[in-house]
Amino acid sequence: MDDNSSRYQRAVASKFPLFISQDGTNGEVKNKALSYAQITFMQHVDLEPVHTESPGENIAYYKIANHYKWALDELLIKHNFRRVIILEDDMEIAPDFFDYFEAAAKLLDTDKSIMAVSSWNDNGQKQFVYDPKALYRSDFFPGLGWMLTKSTWMELSPKWPKAYPYCCLLILRLTDMLFF
Repeated sequence: MDDNSSRYQRAVASKFPLFISQDGTNGEVKNKALSYAQITFMQHVDLEPVHTESPGENIAYYKIANHYKWALDELLIKHNFRRVIILEDDMEIAPDFFDYFEAAAKLLDTDKSIMAVSSWNDNGQKQFVYDPKALYRSDFFPGLGWMLTKSTWMELSPKWPKAYPYCCLLILRLTDMLFF
């Protein structure tokens, strides 16, 4: 998490609790995560061998999918949050980041045809977007900064793929869309 993210998080910590989920045991990563105030640290340590579907397949995709499932189960089932925002560790957030998701949460909660809300999308580049204030539906899942509801996760969790979760998310809910 960069200082930019930390600054915004401190300003809204009472409304938006922040969890950092580390996959693995790297001490430097853990120490960095624990150095932030108002953070709940979660550590996923999976020592089970990875069995790929195809010989020579990159095991990282399996580890990523497993970590996502574990972290989302922890937050949405164990901690019982109604929705979560998932950020990659290198994503910079804008000053209106939390306001955007707070406003979009109302839409996500009421329109069950929306699978998730994203703060970033390949299709959101200037050449594709003509109204910067509009929300657009997409069937492309970016996986960088997105919000998911508990009810959607309860549907997806049992079907969660062993690998390549972003590729499979829209297949798991064929008719649904993503807003960005």
